[in-house]
Amino acid sequence: MTRERLNLRPILLLVGALCVTFLARMLLSPLLLHIRAHYALTHAEGGMLFLAMSVGYSVSMLLSGFVAERLEHRGTVLASLLIVGAALALIGLAPPLPVFYTGLVLLGAGAGLYGPSGITTLTDVAKAEHWGKALALHEIGPILGFFGAPVLAAVVVRYSSWQAGFFVVAVASFIGAALFSRYAEGGRFPGAPPSPRNVLQIWSIGRFWIIALFFVLAVGLEIGVYSMLPSFLVEVRGMSEGVTNSLVGASRLTALALIFVSGWLADRIGARILIGAIAIAAGSVTVGIGLARGPLLLGAVLLQPMLIAAFFPAALIELARVAPAQSRNLAVALVIPVANLFGSGAVPAVLGYLAERGQFAAGFVLVGALMPAATVLLPLLRGGDPRRAEE
Repeated sequence: MTRERLNLRPILLLVGALCVTFLARMLLSPLLLHIRAHYALTHAEGGMLFLAMSVGYSVSMLLSGFVAERLEHRGTVLASLLIVGAALALIGLAPPLPVFYTGLVLLGAGAGLYGPSGITTLTDVAKAEHWGKALALHEIGPILGFFGAPVLAAVVVRYSSWQAGFFVVAVASFIGAALFSRYAEGGRFPGAPPSPRNVLQIWSIGRFWIIALFFVLAVGLEIGVYSMLPSFLVEVRGMSEGVTNSLVGASRLTALALIFVSGWLADRIGARILIGAIAIAAGSVTVGIGLARGPLLLGAVLLQPMLIAAFFPAALIELARVAPAQSRNLAVALVIPVANLFGSGAVPAVLGYLAERGQFAAGFVLVGALMPAATVLLPLLRGGDPRRAEE
């Protein structure tokens, strides 16, 4: 029996949608100094801008099932792009500060709609035998967003103004919406709303909690470590700020090196085995960041993002297998906001707490050791056959 080839067009449209919505969220950081100067904000007030966007993102994702129930998944992805574009245009107008906050909440809300319906649509247009490769392609979106935001910010600040950056991405979002509306395939079925009955059904599945734990730890190693790594390298390891920024920036590029191999291996050897191997490797390298010096430290910094990026295609396969297609969006919606809250919130807080007590390096060792330790739970993931998940 021949294997059906992977249809790239609908997948690349979803990659583009994810890239735009991710880039829109990342753009605030490299433009923050200019925004703070424009509105005369303190450091704390600048931090509240991120909080406003995060609240919109988390709440929207948790409630996205209500939207997908009415618009179907295809319509929800389209709505995500349109809302993100409108919010970016509003922000780019540099309105009064309360309206600016409103724009950030809307931006987060629009981006939050994408994840559950985007993943569900992706697993609809790709056969289960190709999920690893499809999800690996999909993960290019965040990588491009990580890189595109500082590059775009540098260009617009040099040749125009900080507002222009938001307008550029707004235009890209509207163009993406037009292309998606015209050429997208799949996702033409409603999503499951987060009703108490549906949520309890997902929560009653033991595999859901195991995958949720791995997502929390992985996001902690991805975003949490990324947030605190420059401070650690400068303050504890004595690197210059210029070298540190170049090194940490270059380390994001390494994420592309393994992501396609990860998707291919997930289809070949199984997602569960690959999750275990990556968890041990990524956790060990993160421990190495806390312990190593010199060339070994440089190697660990460059390897760590590559290994973490390779985790997500395999983990998303297991998450997709938790529930049938009709409620797959809800499984995603229940995991990713929690992973972001703890992984990108609690992990930096713990690292900062330990840093204040002179134990910055120990924090990386602790955070890194948690993921390999969690692999003892992987045997409990047996039984997630993708063919049953599509029934």
